[in-house]
Amino acid sequence: MTRVIPLAFAIGVIAAGCGSDDSGGTTTAPVSIPAVTSPGLTTTTAPTTTSTTPSTTPTAKGGKTYNPNQPDSATNDIPPAEGSPQAQFEQQCKQNPSACG
Repeated sequence: MTRVIPLAFAIGVIAAGCGSDDSGGTTTAPVSIPAVTSPGLTTTTAPTTTSTTPSTTPTAKGGKTYNPNQPDSATNDIPPAEGSPQAQFEQQCKQNPSACG
């Protein structure tokens, strides 16, 4: 029992040392961080346009018929603009179909 008292006293001293600092000292001042903005960037809204061309008007180019008012798909293959990277890719695929899988 005599060992229990010094052990309890030691635990009490250690626990008392783990408390908060009540010295009344000041803490660091709060820091204000301004908002980050990117200079020179502006937001523009594209004007809305209406199409007077009916969506059922097919167009032919290069022997293929497609509808320019519908999305490009396997059944509506809209050819890319001449000289564009897409046009160069399609030309390469025509010359070497195995490269385009």
